[in-house]
Amino acid sequence: MGSKYYLKAFFSFSIGTWLRGIISFISTPIITYLIIPAEFGRSAMFTMLIGIATSVVFLGTDQSFVRYFYEYPEEERNNLLWMCLLPSLSIATIVSIIMLIFGSKLSILLYDKPYPYINLLFALALYLVVFQRFNQLTIRMQKKGFIFSLIEVVNASAYTVFTIIYALFISRGFYAIVFGTMMGYTAALLVGIFFETKFWKFRKIKMSDIKKVVAYGLPFVPTFLVSWLFSSIDRISLKQYSTLTEIGLYSAAFKIVSAMSLIQIGFTNFWIPVAYERYELNSEDRRFFKRANEAISLVMFSFGFLVLAFKDIIFLLLAKTYRESAYIAPFLILNPIMYTISETTVVGINFKKKTYWHLVIAAFSALFNYLGNTILVPIYGARGAAISTGFAYVIFYLLRTMISEKLYRVGFDKIKITIEVILISFVALIGTFDKTMVLNIIAGLLGFVITLTIYRKKISQFRELIVKKG
Repeated sequence: MGSKYYLKAFFSFSIGTWLRGIISFISTPIITYLIIPAEFGRSAMFTMLIGIATSVVFLGTDQSFVRYFYEYPEEERNNLLWMCLLPSLSIATIVSIIMLIFGSKLSILLYDKPYPYINLLFALALYLVVFQRFNQLTIRMQKKGFIFSLIEVVNASAYTVFTIIYALFISRGFYAIVFGTMMGYTAALLVGIFFETKFWKFRKIKMSDIKKVVAYGLPFVPTFLVSWLFSSIDRISLKQYSTLTEIGLYSAAFKIVSAMSLIQIGFTNFWIPVAYERYELNSEDRRFFKRANEAISLVMFSFGFLVLAFKDIIFLLLAKTYRESAYIAPFLILNPIMYTISETTVVGINFKKKTYWHLVIAAFSALFNYLGNTILVPIYGARGAAISTGFAYVIFYLLRTMISEKLYRVGFDKIKITIEVILISFVALIGTFDKTMVLNIIAGLLGFVITLTIYRKKISQFRELIVKKG
């Protein structure tokens, strides 16, 4: 399979990501005019709680589904789905009961005051997240990129519509975002089931089969918990040292940066099955992984510099109460950039099944982020959280790359990426502490031009490929 095949596959998975990004770009300014930063902050805490719950309830069985998918004949893959789904639903029920019992105390801890029904909504949202996760996996593992993209678009559209409707006609609190999120999951789940009905037909499952998938997946749970801690320390620190309003501004910045996170999601959904398939076909074809790394590095750094260049213009679209988010966003750019690039460099750990390294890497990165947030958040608030988190993802990338190269040497070009990281960090520093729009535009565009120069050979390869295809 040549480059055209992989470009087509990437496009099919990414088109939904881009459309979702457009929807998010349009909807976020509207929502900021309807919901104040403090309520936005409460919705971020709700999302964070869902994150830690899903780290536990899956028991790693979503990873088991990916691992065993190609080992099962097509007609038996719905058995595998239910083997993995039933344990997750069981744990979700236990977690939901605990949440309902301690609901009032948790509500005060997270949202600063008790909210009736929020823990019931949490329980419903948790079930939806479990079903939606496997809904996406059934599509992704079959490489049905356009259906996967349709699900993404439906999810984003339903979230936007129902959030706005709730805010306009019922309440302008964070319940609107929670309700919109749940309706987005519901709509996406219905679309996925419609296209893959055969997967959702329940069959009797043997306990021995469930034990097998749990045994494989359970070791992933500590890694997921530490990874959750790594990605949530910023909001935890802001809750401890700052205010819900700061969390709201931070979350709004994340929403705008999510345009790049969506590229990350689209690439990851495409990359994981392709990487495994390529390795199984020819484990010695290391050039393929090096080329993929260079291509995604070019895309991510180029896009990052453009966002940094025009961030002040972009954030003018938000309500005035959210304008300060423009100076929080710059270092958050490093999150999707370094994570996405590391997905191409971490392959050695996955191929050699040394997955315990994921726990070590996440733990070390989380420790770095904790120390950074502890030092910077009391001084700089949300900007400090963004700086710490951004550099923590650089550490995350470095550890993934170094360890993976020891296990399965590809020979990635680390010099180019090092230059790009230093350059984009400098531009982000300007964007965080200098409010001169012209200076930010010049710095961002200069970084963009330097990136195109560094990766000029890769650009020439893209051009040749497009000409051949034409």
